[in-house]
Amino acid sequence: MSEDPARARGGTADTLMDAVGRLAPDTGVLPGRTAAELSAEARRIADALKDQGAEGEAVVLRLPNGPDWIAHFLGLLAAGARALPVTPDTPDAEVRRLLGQAGGGRILTAAARPGGPPLLDGTPGTPASDGPGVLLPTSGSTGAPRLVWRPEAGWLSEARRYRDGVGLTAQDVLLLPVPLSHAYALGWMCGGLLAGAALRPVPPTALGEAARELAAGATAVALVPTTARLLATRQRLRAARAGSGAAPPAPRLRIAMVGAGPVDGPLDELFREAYGVGLARNYGSTELGAVLTGPPGLPPLSAGTPLPGVDIRVLDRTTRAETPDGPGILQIRTDALPDWHDTGDLAVREQGLLRILGREGTAVRRGARWVAPLEIESVLRAHAGVRDARVAARRGSHEGEDGLVAEVVVTDDGTDTEALRAHAARHLAPHKVPDTFVLRTALPRTSVGKAAAPVRYRLTPRALAAARAYKASELLFALHDLGALAALARGADLTDINAEIGCDTRALELLLDTAAALGLVSTGPEPGGPALPVEELTAFVELEERLSRDLVSREALAAVARTGVAHRPFEQRSRDPELTRLYQNAMSGPSARARTTLGLRLLRTHPGTRLVEITAGPGRYLERLLSADPTATGHLWQTGRLAGPPSEPVRAAVAEGRITTGPELPSGDADGCVVANGIHDPAGGACLAPLLRTLKPGGRLLVDDVFLPSGTADGEPGEGAELALDWLTHGGTHWPSVAALTAGLTEAGADLVRDLHLEGSPCHLVLAKEAD
Repeated sequence: MSEDPARARGGTADTLMDAVGRLAPDTGVLPGRTAAELSAEARRIADALKDQGAEGEAVVLRLPNGPDWIAHFLGLLAAGARALPVTPDTPDAEVRRLLGQAGGGRILTAAARPGGPPLLDGTPGTPASDGPGVLLPTSGSTGAPRLVWRPEAGWLSEARRYRDGVGLTAQDVLLLPVPLSHAYALGWMCGGLLAGAALRPVPPTALGEAARELAAGATAVALVPTTARLLATRQRLRAARAGSGAAPPAPRLRIAMVGAGPVDGPLDELFREAYGVGLARNYGSTELGAVLTGPPGLPPLSAGTPLPGVDIRVLDRTTRAETPDGPGILQIRTDALPDWHDTGDLAVREQGLLRILGREGTAVRRGARWVAPLEIESVLRAHAGVRDARVAARRGSHEGEDGLVAEVVVTDDGTDTEALRAHAARHLAPHKVPDTFVLRTALPRTSVGKAAAPVRYRLTPRALAAARAYKASELLFALHDLGALAALARGADLTDINAEIGCDTRALELLLDTAAALGLVSTGPEPGGPALPVEELTAFVELEERLSRDLVSREALAAVARTGVAHRPFEQRSRDPELTRLYQNAMSGPSARARTTLGLRLLRTHPGTRLVEITAGPGRYLERLLSADPTATGHLWQTGRLAGPPSEPVRAAVAEGRITTGPELPSGDADGCVVANGIHDPAGGACLAPLLRTLKPGGRLLVDDVFLPSGTADGEPGEGAELALDWLTHGGTHWPSVAALTAGLTEAGADLVRDLHLEGSPCHLVLAKEAD
């Protein structure tokens, strides 16, 4: 076991800044920063925060994972502040709520220029006198997040557990691809600083960067189950493409430890196959930090044994007396927190190891036997058609009569509840097979992938406004029917408009004044104009008018809710040429053509480019490419019932043999692949792996589509959220957000290159490439 570098240089570290300050000055603790440079930067930040009165105050740290995060965290503690770390995408409303729980406080804003002072935004909060430390929001897995206070001394105690129990040393390169705002990652970070390890913090979604750090020589990596699964899946795909001559993906890796969630057998095997190292186990809590660890190869769902300075006991749920083997409630105490802490987890001792059955409120008793929901979830996730699963109890009237409910996210419509039940019956004892299977589109997860508390839906005061909102739409449709949109687009007075369309002046005036009050038209002196050219706006209005009467009517929405997407009315009706015409007019206007030009630039096309296009349109990317390059070739796959015919230039190229067509995609010879308005279609562009297989080495994948907004606070309206109703009634529901698509691309073995969100529109251009 390594010697504490701080102790070796004269004494024991009393603060994290002491630990850094007592390292050799030239120790490379972070990329581009030695220990001396990090210490100086943190002290400069601390001085600036003290000048702004931060001592004792709750200060939100909302920066992305990286060296700057660590420097500002150390600066906050050195300033005597109470750091309140949150993820960068935490909505402002949630930040305000957390600060309210903390007694008020401000938000730290990093310096606008290198070397500049950090700033605190907001109204100063009430300072506390309990010294520097961290206010941590709990995960929310059992309800609304609450704040937990942990003083700096507690973090040093946990750091010693990582050094003395896990075995971190000054020779380690510690990779941290988990949110530093989470207690699990913070404990690892503190352990690395105390041991003198080189820290490599990367954003949790940057799995390509994490893979490069592993290949470059990382010796230890802190993981959560989701990240471990994605990294291993990604590496398995890369290994299959590279063949037997590929370099080892992690030549120096000796510790890969998973916390903030259980490790099951399939995950352990998957990671060992990918990286040659099994997954060690880490169990802890927000209040205590890491308390139990175990080596790779432990039985599934085992949490291991106590770390140094940790005592455990298991209490009978009824008598609260200590029981040797359980099952019972797990209680823990540490050298930093000597009072027994009730974890709320149900545990059993098996062959000297602790096995966690689940939260006391979620563990299930059927007859005299306890059932671990985590075990059932593991079995369900092993099904090829399952993406995610959560199992919970449906409480019975009497002890031992609990039911089991499995909520499952499937990858395709072919996996139904009967297939899931049959799979569970093959792999589980009868008393462990869920009574009810519920198919979900997604399950809520925290920033580290833990199951969040089930979402509870409640009406808000906006419901009444929504009941009246149809009148604004009908007013716009009426102005279109009257022929007034062209005049309104260029700006005209009542007399001019009426001269064009011929109406009762007084009634028309009331319509126009109401439209102005609703924000549909403007009466100001400055020309505003519509967000789209009038021809394109008219096309969208005509489409929405038709949808409101038919596909997205209240009757259609209720019908889909009753029958499910697989049996919705849209698929049961014959094709409608007029609806297809309206759809194509709306989707092929000037904005779409401008996105096409920009998208081709992002793809870096060159003379002779070969392009694959999967689209619900006429093939506008291929059309634009062919017009610019007579030597270009490609493949077109039109998906969806509203695609319409290919454009005339594309049809001509098909006749000449320059473009092939159909769902059978070419393999490995394309410079670029475009999914235009088809990424949500489960029968089309939603299957990501085949899209990536079309590319030659260095090829790029471009997604041109609309996505739901992300990062909206609870109860706040999300611009563009109504798109989901189109997908539900006549489109596809895969990859609803850019975040979901990014995760899917990562799992399929791709790196995100760029996400270009077009201002004032739900449209994104998402560029990706195969992982290096």
